[in-house]
Amino acid sequence: MDRLSGMAGTAIQPERGFKRRVLRFSHGVDGVVAVVCQIMIVFTTVVLLALLGVNVAVRYIFSEGGIAWISEVPAQLFPWLIAAGIVMATLRGGHIAVDFAFSILGERAAQCLAVAIQALLVAAYAALFIVAGDVAEIVAIERSPLLNISGSWGYYALMFASAGVALCSLNILVRILLEGRAGLPQAGSEESPI
Repeated sequence: MDRLSGMAGTAIQPERGFKRRVLRFSHGVDGVVAVVCQIMIVFTTVVLLALLGVNVAVRYIFSEGGIAWISEVPAQLFPWLIAAGIVMATLRGGHIAVDFAFSILGERAAQCLAVAIQALLVAAYAALFIVAGDVAEIVAIERSPLLNISGSWGYYALMFASAGVALCSLNILVRILLEGRAGLPQAGSEESPI
């Protein structure tokens, strides 16, 4: 009997080790994505505010009315700021939240609902990534008047957001399958209606 329980114990250990490695990898990917998004958010915000400040100062100092090309920069950077914010919201559980449904469902039903939601998100954002890539290719010949930036630039931001949400949702899906409802990211109390 001791021999059987010892064998059962060793059979469980590799499963736990695999689960731990998958979860560690999943959290590591989320960490890298979070750092990239945070850098994008800080960079775009600082550049936008600095250029806005410079342009305001130039308008008051010189009679020409500001630097013309600066007016195009927000249109080029703002989509990246929003894209990074969308991915960060996904990481923090604030992108798609069905808190009420989870609060009234049992553990197994809530896990099934969470898996379905994450699978749907992965599929939808993967499709959006492909469509945004096709559109980026179409509008590549268009150029901004002053900075001469391709019209694809904003669609690349949409592709980044789509890939980021799909990747984060896939990570969440894996964690839900391994940990149940505990695998869901926990949104801050200010983001939850309950």
